[in-house]
Amino acid sequence: MKKSITSLLKGWCAALLCAGLTLPSFAAADADAAFAAQRYDLKLSLRNAPLREVVTAFTQQTGVVFSYETSLGERTLPHVDVALNGSTLDEMLASVFAGTGISYKIKDKVVALSAPPQSDAPAARSAAQQRKQTVAGRVTDEQGEPLAGVSVLVKNTLTGTSTDADGRYSLSVSGSGAVLVFMYLGFQTLEEEVGARSTLDVTLRENKQILEEVVVVGYGSVKRRDLIGAVDQVDSRQFAERSNPSVSRSLQGAIPNLNISMRDGKPSRAATIDIRGTGSIGSGGGALVLIDGVEGDLETVNPQDIASVSVLKDASSAAIYGARGAFGVILVTTKSASEGEVNVTYSGSFSIHSRTVKPNLVTDGYEWTTGYINAWNGYYNGSKELNSTINNIVPYSDSWYRELARRSTDPSLERVRINDNGKYEYFGNTDWTKAFYKDVNYSHEHNLSISGGGKNADYYVSGRFYDQDGIYRVGDERYKQYNVRAKGSVRIRPWLRLNNNMDFTVVDYHQPMLYYSNQLVPRMVEHSGQPVSLITNPDGTWTYAAVLNGYAGFAEGTSYQQEDKFTLKDKLGVEIDLVKDVLKVSGDLSYLFSRNTRERVTNMYTGYTGPESTITVNESQGSTLQNVRYDMNYVSSNIYAEYTPKLGDDHSLKLLGGWNLEKKKYRTLTVKREGLTVPSKPSFGLMDGVTSDPTVGGYDWSYVGAFFRANYGYKGRYLAEFSCRYDGSSKFPQNSKWGFFPSASVGWRLSEEKFMGWSEGWLDNFKIRLSAGSMGNGNIDPYKYIDYMTLKSSTVVIGNALGTYTVAPGAIPLSLTWETSTTYDVGADLDLFKNRLTMGFDWYRRNTTDMYTVGVSLPAVYGTAAPKGNNASLKTNGWELSVGWRDSFRLAGKEFRYGVKAMVWDSRTWVTKYINPTGNLDDYYEGMELGEIWGYRVEGLFRDQDDIDSHATQSFLQSSDKVTRPGQVKFADLNEDGKIDQGAKTLSDHGDLTVIGNTSARYHYGINVNLNWNGIGISTFWQGVAKKNWYPRYDSGYFWGQYNRPFGYMLKAHTGSNVYSEELDNWDTAYWPRYSAYQTNESSVNRVLTTPNDRYMQDVSYIRLKNLTVDYTFPAHICRKMRIKGLKVYVSGENLWTSSPMFKYCDNYDPEVINAGDSDFRTTEGDGYSYPMLRTVTLGLNLTF
Repeated sequence: MKKSITSLLKGWCAALLCAGLTLPSFAAADADAAFAAQRYDLKLSLRNAPLREVVTAFTQQTGVVFSYETSLGERTLPHVDVALNGSTLDEMLASVFAGTGISYKIKDKVVALSAPPQSDAPAARSAAQQRKQTVAGRVTDEQGEPLAGVSVLVKNTLTGTSTDADGRYSLSVSGSGAVLVFMYLGFQTLEEEVGARSTLDVTLRENKQILEEVVVVGYGSVKRRDLIGAVDQVDSRQFAERSNPSVSRSLQGAIPNLNISMRDGKPSRAATIDIRGTGSIGSGGGALVLIDGVEGDLETVNPQDIASVSVLKDASSAAIYGARGAFGVILVTTKSASEGEVNVTYSGSFSIHSRTVKPNLVTDGYEWTTGYINAWNGYYNGSKELNSTINNIVPYSDSWYRELARRSTDPSLERVRINDNGKYEYFGNTDWTKAFYKDVNYSHEHNLSISGGGKNADYYVSGRFYDQDGIYRVGDERYKQYNVRAKGSVRIRPWLRLNNNMDFTVVDYHQPMLYYSNQLVPRMVEHSGQPVSLITNPDGTWTYAAVLNGYAGFAEGTSYQQEDKFTLKDKLGVEIDLVKDVLKVSGDLSYLFSRNTRERVTNMYTGYTGPESTITVNESQGSTLQNVRYDMNYVSSNIYAEYTPKLGDDHSLKLLGGWNLEKKKYRTLTVKREGLTVPSKPSFGLMDGVTSDPTVGGYDWSYVGAFFRANYGYKGRYLAEFSCRYDGSSKFPQNSKWGFFPSASVGWRLSEEKFMGWSEGWLDNFKIRLSAGSMGNGNIDPYKYIDYMTLKSSTVVIGNALGTYTVAPGAIPLSLTWETSTTYDVGADLDLFKNRLTMGFDWYRRNTTDMYTVGVSLPAVYGTAAPKGNNASLKTNGWELSVGWRDSFRLAGKEFRYGVKAMVWDSRTWVTKYINPTGNLDDYYEGMELGEIWGYRVEGLFRDQDDIDSHATQSFLQSSDKVTRPGQVKFADLNEDGKIDQGAKTLSDHGDLTVIGNTSARYHYGINVNLNWNGIGISTFWQGVAKKNWYPRYDSGYFWGQYNRPFGYMLKAHTGSNVYSEELDNWDTAYWPRYSAYQTNESSVNRVLTTPNDRYMQDVSYIRLKNLTVDYTFPAHICRKMRIKGLKVYVSGENLWTSSPMFKYCDNYDPEVINAGDSDFRTTEGDGYSYPMLRTVTLGLNLTF
């Protein structure tokens, strides 16, 4: 499979490269013809207007550059009548200059004007020449980059020229009072008096009012000034120089209320994404991701291919996607070609990665063993002697401990000896974490794109290769990703255009795996990685500890998971202009195929406890080979029409209606066998053990929907939008297959009102937005309303084979309908001081009803559990605020530009309906805020026995072999009943439990700072969460250490005066209680520290320097000498610095990714035992030629 994928990839790359090298020649041949045939939506109506005024207006609205003969500007030119309402450039020029005697010629995208010579008297010409002077200079943008093609006119004349490729111009003017006018599309027009100057350099600033941002929305786009939905957008700059290969990680904190949570730092890990908080506790409540209009995975997208990412947050903007977009939509638009010359772009980078957090653990063997003894005795209090082995791995005796103490002071002594029983005794100081993990690992990335086009065809072809080696010092971990994209369109007729968009992705991920396929390195090291152990014995054999904790298996490389993902997506589209600029019909058909295969191999390993003594681990399970395959076929089709009638200057109307179809087929196949005969050659044909029955699974579903949207505007001042969707789904029974979901929004641009005239000059835009709407959520199991029975193999032999039997179906709901999300939004947009200050604010409420959750309990005699149904509701309130400022000034003769943007947002969610008649606190209940932590209040540590005797009894919470001692945690008796307990753990009887915190992240924020001067750019991005709580699980070894199991990790934080001791009598100043094992343990939920309390609940809010980038853009004249179009080099850092209140007590966790386990293997144990987050420093370049 892997070989075939690689061969296919090479074939695609070769074909696309050929296309990229061949198509440019066709595109360049008709560039001027294409320019002349290009259409402009120019509306210009003038009567008896000076010709120079017409030309100036033409340039300002289209950006078309004119050049002139000097003599033309000295003539008395006729006045003309002009009525232009959009056409090709050639047709409009012919209309303007008809009958004027002026001819034009288009060359290299410049319109050159000329006229027949006039018979002037020689004396008059001489006098005019004596009055003239020459002025020359250079025109640049705010970054100091030259602007080619800028129109430079002498005011009130047609005398003018345009700048060359280096931004330079030269012009003759009449007298020192002449004024030059500089005009360029997308920039503010500038006027400068010449005076006595012969050199005049100018800088043009972007004109945001002309260059109005276009925002991508559902099935189209809209100018931001006309946008009345809650939509935010970022462009390609968000990804251009990030040292992060993941799109979702690059988006983190960049858009208000786009909440992106990373489970860990694994290169293959997909993010968890929600928009505006938790959407549902029943069905899926995540965001819908569409890549060029087709459902997809953000992690498979090449970041360098992205043109923009839009986030549709409210019902008004997302309703057109119906049941698939109930909780918001993320629209990813990839780059497309533009007409003109060929552009070839290469970007490459090299990165160095390191773990953001390295646990501070005690690795000295003697100190760790002393902690082990203290933790043991702290719990048993002398009632039980130490075991003869430490967790059945390291032999223990008093004599061995004394010898360990002696050898710890003399490094020259051997670290291993053989005792009288012929067994090894170890005296090591092994740092197992360092043994497993590298200090740094590396990656490199390469991107190549080719684009171009002409009048009737354009194309964009790109390829990417990303390669990252592993974080493990032993074990072969490697991650590779290949991306290929090919986009193009061809105009078959003036009214017909076809387009195609192909995307191809291959992921190759090999990772070492422990012999227990559901275990994790940090957890196995915690249990079997005591520092006193060694990695190898004197004869080079593996120690028992090295085998148990997985080091040996990693080093031998015979237990692993190989994952191969293959994704092919193609979208074919058609655009038909039935009535030009009025009625357009579009359609597309998309197909996506994805195959994900996982091969898991586990082997047995032998450790030596003595020269002649061995123990084989995993012997009971044996060596195994498991293959799992996931296949997904997805088809979608859209056809829709856009109608934009011409209603005059005051009214605008746009109608859109269409039809959508989606079908998905998903299949899984799992095959497993035991007994590898050749461990290095895993193959089902080379195995002699038991083969488990193949396991198959999967599902099918389909959606069909009709959608409609109407947009109306009056004078750009009053805006309204109505949209609706009528959806049908195969996941629902016949009587509820269809749902109708409408939405509406209105906007009022107060800044356009006459009564706001007093704000002219400083108020650029002030818009108020209101929206409301509902959407269905169809993300439920496709077969919940169907009775079905499963077949299973019996252990009873019938005839010559095992029998087969069926399992009776469970109960199904009598009725099942759509989960509905209804959103109300109030927002405002404000732009001030010529768009230097921008502000946006939204407040929203979302009610999710008819959620698919548990039903009313059935009598036990019924024989099955109650079916799920539409039994729950949620309410979410939230807000978001963004404020930005950008400006520039001259510094050392160069333009210095800077910009700052700050964003903050928040949301809270409550359960408003749920079936929980007893009010069980371990389940949802009405009135519950999602994320609540119920726990005990702590008054401090017990001072002495009198303090214990006078306090409420804590026997319910086991500690120190059920005996409470000084220095242990003292809980508050909130209900004053003389005992500390949890009652029935219900709302009506919760004992001393109370709400002490919340795991939901609150007050997310992001801060962007950008500085640019003389080609040098500096940008920083800060991201964080201002409020979030976390209580460590019982087995969080990086927090509890030996408070959990005595043979676990020993933390440096658990040493010194911050831990209670009788000698120091520091009950009032110590943070950690008396050193004692089994204070948190899975054997009893009532261990003294297992149930959350407010003393050891952590504040995991944080601020992080997410990205810092320094870049340099080479000047254009240097690039021309190098025969390239552009060159930028940069250094970028990711996750460079983090601060959190948690670090005061424990700095062994990354506050962004405190999660249990690794979802590839085990998710149920060990907070912080996931794949570590990485700090990255990248050196890269972007090259265009």
